[in-house]
Amino acid sequence: MEMNPLAEIIKSEIEIKGRLTFSEYMEKALYHPGLGYYTSGETRIGMRGDYYTSPSVDPAFGEVLAGFIAKSGSLIDEPRLRVIEFGGGTGALASDILDSLARKHPESYEKTDYLIIEKEARSPGAADTALDKHGPKIKFGSSLAELDTWRAGGVILSNEFLDALPFHRVRFTGGAMKEVFVTLRAGEFEEIIDEPGTPGLAEYFNGYETCFREGQEAEVNLNTGRWLGEAQKLIGKGFILTIDYGFLAPELFSPDRMKGTYKCMHKHTVGENPYINVGRQDITAHVDFSNLIRAGESLGLETVKYTTQGQFLIDWGVLDIMTIQSGQDSPSDREARGRNTAMKNLFLPGSMGSSFKVLLQAKNLDVTGQGFYPESPLKLSFGIL
Repeated sequence: MEMNPLAEIIKSEIEIKGRLTFSEYMEKALYHPGLGYYTSGETRIGMRGDYYTSPSVDPAFGEVLAGFIAKSGSLIDEPRLRVIEFGGGTGALASDILDSLARKHPESYEKTDYLIIEKEARSPGAADTALDKHGPKIKFGSSLAELDTWRAGGVILSNEFLDALPFHRVRFTGGAMKEVFVTLRAGEFEEIIDEPGTPGLAEYFNGYETCFREGQEAEVNLNTGRWLGEAQKLIGKGFILTIDYGFLAPELFSPDRMKGTYKCMHKHTVGENPYINVGRQDITAHVDFSNLIRAGESLGLETVKYTTQGQFLIDWGVLDIMTIQSGQDSPSDREARGRNTAMKNLFLPGSMGSSFKVLLQAKNLDVTGQGFYPESPLKLSFGIL
């Protein structure tokens, strides 16, 4: 059997400490320098990777976000607009957004500075070349610590970022909440449960009207609220736009999800064993949007909208981007049909349109009565829990 160097490193640490929280294990599996899933520089997105993201499906996703950013900049009304994207990879979404701003919203493009925060080691790709044309407008960083606070206006963008922040796992048994730890048995990873050893776990569910069944498991991501608290400091006023798969608490912690929501992704295959392919498979869980909303409210942020990705894209004009076909079987019509099909995957129920949710929060802006958020008369028929 091929030795996995990262697995051996984690096992050595467990031998010293005795056990790790699942969050500590996940942090090492995903972000260990040079060996973690997101830090090894391997291709993760697309056909040759492990999964698809909305930007990899069609540039229309970035084009819609460009329209949102342009309108945000008009409301913020500052000489410069800072856009900060978390988890932007090599910059594919940034490229689509900036291309569209330059083409459709030149005034917004001129005043926009774009920063990408990404732990992953950048590997050469098409997005790198596509970004060349934008020159000094775009910069990369690897942590919040590299950014200064920004007293002017900005937009913070998080697309499929929060689901990969390390989370704790808990199990409810005997009427009490226990924490899941990772230890070793005969040299192999093993889970055990014990009294919670992490500050904040016991209080996490306060205020939630949730009744857990015997043996039910759940993920608790303490990092999302912390991230929001630190990220919002980077702008004096503006918007925080979070796009990810997840639910509000009543649906997320439903007894229908006895094993929680965590999953592993490897070569477009979904698995439930986080202790294999260490450093070579993604580990994620659905985002608790109720937690993000309450964290935002505690910071003085206004919840502008919580909806599905599909409804958000409809509201912000994705249908206007879809190509009109002539009805002939010409190469241009075949290309148009292909693009339209891809775009439908972004917003229709049963696809990314329903599985991904959108949370829009505002900081130090009076959005009420401004007519900022465009409510489309077309309402897609799926719930948003």
